Amino acid sequence: MGVDRDTLILRLPLALAIGLRLHEAGAPDTLIAAGLGIEPEGVLPMLDLARAKLDRLEAPRPGGHPGPS
Repeated sequence: MGVDRDTLILRLPLALAIGLRLHEAGAPDTLIAAGLGIEPEGVLPMLDLARAKLDRLEAPRPGGHPGPS
């Protein structure tokens, strides 16, 4: 049985997890940027990084185990 997505999000670095959660809740990029203390232009690259790390955590490794932390 795999680990659910909410649990995997908790394994992300805190800023990435917060940014991803805010984005998924419909927060505008300006709010996400203000909450994380970054420039609004940095939100999309940060979300891309968060998704890439989450995808890596979701991908099974050989032997059926989830990816590394």
